[in-house]
This record gives sequence, structure tokens and C-alpha cells, in this order.
Amino acid sequence: MVSTFHGDSADEHRAFQVWRRTNVDGFDMTEGPAGTFTIHYAQDKRENPEGRGCWHQGGSGNDYRADKDGCYTIARKICSNSLAELADRVVADDGKRIGRARHRRV
Repeated sequence: MVSTFHGDSADEHRAFQVWRRTNVDGFDMTEGPAGTFTIHYAQDKRENPEGRGCWHQGGSGNDYRADKDGCYTIARKICSNSLAELADRVVADDGKRIGRARHRRV
């Protein structure tokens, strides 16, 4: 199942953080400039029990505005436990280009 989070609000930020904590093996794609998405592991590497993840995304326990006065859902996040489902969703809905975090093999 694909979930989407987008907007600069405490509710949206917190909903995304709950998704990250309950989908430890999931992935999220962050929308970037020029119609691109970057794929990340859902959890921060420092909090994942298997030691995998993207260290630059911030912890899934960080509340709205707690990390550098930021909101993690200002840029749209498309989330799923399946990489194939994410790719299919973005290409079908948006026709955007998909990239990956440089340290993540996909």
C-alpha cells in the first residue's frame, strides 16, 4: 500500500513519523527539484535494528520543528514497503524521474 504525506503542518509531519516507526523495512521517496524523487529507507540508520537506513533523514522520533526548526513533509513523501510499488506509482501518476540516495543500492 502506498501512503503519501505532504505539507508543512504538525499533523502531516507526525503522521509521516508514525508511518516510519511502524514500517521499519519500508521506503520513502522524497520529491526534489525538477520533478525528481530520491528513494530512502524509512528509518534512520542509527535507529534501525538491522543497522540499515539513511542517516541524513533524521530520526523517526523527531517532532515537528524539533530538527533544525524543520518539517519532514514540506517536500512530498511517497511511502511503501515495496520499491516496485513506489516506482509504479510515481511513473503512472506523475511521470517523474526516480533517483536514489547515493548510499542506497536499489
